[in-house]
Amino acid sequence: MTGAVRACANYFRVHPGYHRLLTALMEKYRRSGRPAGWVTLSDASTAECEAARALFGRPFEPPLRFRADQFEEALQQTRFRGVSLKAVLEDYFGTELKTRREVRAGLEDRFAAVLDRAMEGRGETTARWLEDLRAGRGSGYTLLRREATRDPGQTGTGLMGACAALDRLERGDGRPVRLAVLSAGATSDPHALDSGTLGGKLFLHLLAYRSGLDYPASAEKRDALYYQNGILCDSISSLVTQVGLILETEGGEHPGYALFRQRREPVTLSLASLSALTGVRSPCGRAFLVENEMVFAQLCDRADHFCAPLLCTSGQPSVAALRLLDLLTASGTALFYSGDFDGKGLSIAAQLWRRCPDRLMPWHMGPEDYEKCRSEVALSAASRALLQNCAGTPLEPAARAVEAGGTAGYQELLLPWLEEELLKKP
Repeated sequence: MTGAVRACANYFRVHPGYHRLLTALMEKYRRSGRPAGWVTLSDASTAECEAARALFGRPFEPPLRFRADQFEEALQQTRFRGVSLKAVLEDYFGTELKTRREVRAGLEDRFAAVLDRAMEGRGETTARWLEDLRAGRGSGYTLLRREATRDPGQTGTGLMGACAALDRLERGDGRPVRLAVLSAGATSDPHALDSGTLGGKLFLHLLAYRSGLDYPASAEKRDALYYQNGILCDSISSLVTQVGLILETEGGEHPGYALFRQRREPVTLSLASLSALTGVRSPCGRAFLVENEMVFAQLCDRADHFCAPLLCTSGQPSVAALRLLDLLTASGTALFYSGDFDGKGLSIAAQLWRRCPDRLMPWHMGPEDYEKCRSEVALSAASRALLQNCAGTPLEPAARAVEAGGTAGYQELLLPWLEEELLKKP
């Protein structure tokens, strides 16, 4: 019968008037598993009406309408007697004909199979995550389910790599490990957990689950999530610059950094350098922070006379900058932060305040300071929207002033007041 099915499908292929009729019949099968209901083409062409007439033996005109089961009955009165309409449709469209329920069941089976393979021999955290995924919840469920329906093999490989990496991380000795090294040890491929790969995305979902956090929405939050879990992703280019801090190791103050401090010279620290430190503190119990590199460099022209250390976050704080702030907070250092008066600058200040509310205070960031450094640069809509991030923080009065003023204020215009305070003895 296979030859008759192929001959029937070929007949329909060389008579394009049947195409939309067969498409409608295909949809009937997918809905209910049989040719049920009516097929209607309200805008049927002459060729389509002629195709229906040739099969049914009676004239048609728009709207073309017939019962779906009558199509197969009419087909049995032709030279293709004995063929199954379902088999003809599968040959014509080149696909296995399944109902929507059968398709959904197949997708469920694929998803379950991917999870079953990943479950074997897992550690406590990964096992809990996988069970949550099986129950239709947990970080990464939507991503994993979508990819499992497309390519279960590749999805399984990515999931296995993510789980193996976390198991390996939790079995480790607690020392920081670089992402590429962890990836190579878990999968033999140092790039398998790169953030752009499926395995890397699933690994980030797993880390977020482990930490009780949302999936990182930015590169900064991603790198912070890695670091929080003891993973060094970019330990060289994540930088922060400072002058005057005491940087400590197990044996006391680091001798190399001590020379920079004694000479009052700025030093740039990478995340890798900070990871080797046991503590950071200020000689006077205070430290000042500025957002802008040029402001930092200008102020450092008087570093010989500073009465307190100075740090530069260089805009949005890097993981290295956040690590340094955490070490200073742990040592009890009082922090004073100064940035630009626009949506980005004030929201960064608010973010840092929320990170260490008991230790960080705005520094020359009040409404009166805004009046001193106002420019004629109008705020963009995006900048205005960022001002809302200051609600409920000490930056809120400045944010209201900036919103009312409608223009940005820049840190460079506050240099005399910033320098005066850095040179002032407590």
